[in-house]
Amino acid sequence: MTETPSPAAFTVFGEYLRYLRRRARLTQRELGAAVGYSEAHIARLEGGQRVPDPAVVRAQFIEALGLKDDPEAAQQLIRLAESARETRHALKAGAPGAGQGPPTNLRTQLTSFVGRAEEIAEVKRLLGEARLLTLTGPGGVGKTRLAVQVASEVLSLYPDGVWVVPLASVQDGARVPHAVAAALGLPAQDVVTVESLRNRLLDARALIVLDTCEHLIGACATLAVRLVQMCPNLTVLATSREPLNVPGEVIWQVPPMRCDEAMQLFVERARAVRPEFTLDANDEALLVQMCQQLDGLPLAIELAAARLRVLSLEQIAARLDDRFGLLIGGNRLAPPKQQALRTMMDWSYDLLSEAERALLRRLAIFPADWTLELAEAVCAWEPEGEATTSVILRREDVLGLLTQLVNKSLVVVDERSGQLHYSLSNTIRQYAHEKLVEAGEFDAVYRRYLAYLPLTPPREAPANAAPRRARQKRPSQSPASHTA
Repeated sequence: MTETPSPAAFTVFGEYLRYLRRRARLTQRELGAAVGYSEAHIARLEGGQRVPDPAVVRAQFIEALGLKDDPEAAQQLIRLAESARETRHALKAGAPGAGQGPPTNLRTQLTSFVGRAEEIAEVKRLLGEARLLTLTGPGGVGKTRLAVQVASEVLSLYPDGVWVVPLASVQDGARVPHAVAAALGLPAQDVVTVESLRNRLLDARALIVLDTCEHLIGACATLAVRLVQMCPNLTVLATSREPLNVPGEVIWQVPPMRCDEAMQLFVERARAVRPEFTLDANDEALLVQMCQQLDGLPLAIELAAARLRVLSLEQIAARLDDRFGLLIGGNRLAPPKQQALRTMMDWSYDLLSEAERALLRRLAIFPADWTLELAEAVCAWEPEGEATTSVILRREDVLGLLTQLVNKSLVVVDERSGQLHYSLSNTIRQYAHEKLVEAGEFDAVYRRYLAYLPLTPPREAPANAAPRRARQKRPSQSPASHTA
């Protein structure tokens, strides 16, 4: 015998109405005739396409559904109708504080937003053309701050609200809808479904920012695509180290900061800890080198500037060979992965498969860039009669794994003279070198590197020194239209 669900198990008016109608053995036409609505009106109520009128529910639906002798069910239906109506009014009126502009949970930023004028203009343009836009890029490149800045500048274009959904602390993909509901200010529920969010956002011209999706990529992809399919006026802006990989998604790679902007960022953050800080000509040349060594990553630059409390500019520059020991102690209110350069890299590394980790650390043997053929020759091998604890990679595995590392913003691709070349940023290469040594693979990989490049061996073992500065490339700002 099927167990009768409790009224409290239903959190969406339309779903509960459908259940009660079927329990009463009524068709949509019969229920409509009983309450004075058309069959189509009942269908739209059940499908979440119309907002119920609590007064009509109380006066007409309770009797038509036979709920006069079931007060618990009657009260739950009325509560859900009132909740749906209140939520709709809040979205329309801009609660709290109607008349003060569109509703939003955006907060005033306590630090200045530096540069990025071109990037802001491009993301705004893409938001005008796409309803699902994903900002990708390596950790620390500033995806979140750029998305929040753009969201604040386009607030007036979304009269029903702009909502940022922080996901860094969410560990279970099933909780992503709950995070969205919390950002919208909806009442806490044990169960939040895509359908319940659809009911709240159905007619809303709103922007949802799903921030930090990479560790919940499947759940975020499913939610994002279903919301834009169900809610015709909704736009979703996602930030992730890899694309959501769903139909209709537009992908835009957030580039590192240009050198002049990176220097400006350093100076502004430096003056927050040393108000008297200034740059002379020698300091400017040194800061240019530092910003290049730090790959134009805003997070790394801000962490370096914070070190001016106890170190001079020259001392900071001299210690960048140990950047992971140096660049710590960030904003204690930020997510843990943004409080130190190493934890930021650990976050990305931990999300990789064992095979992806093995390839990434072995690629660190190249002091500059490499081709696919070199990666296959140097990084893939199978043991020949000797015991090994290394992860086994075959040559045929390398292309797929390299593609994944590119998709996850860990490897940069550049085309020169008709041939693709690949490279790691300074920060990623240094981190991967450490992992290569920790895995006990450095000697084996270095021997293969020397064997395949007999005429151009590296001048020094790359594990014993900071990697040579890679050519800094500004990623293409052309969006990639992606279909699954």
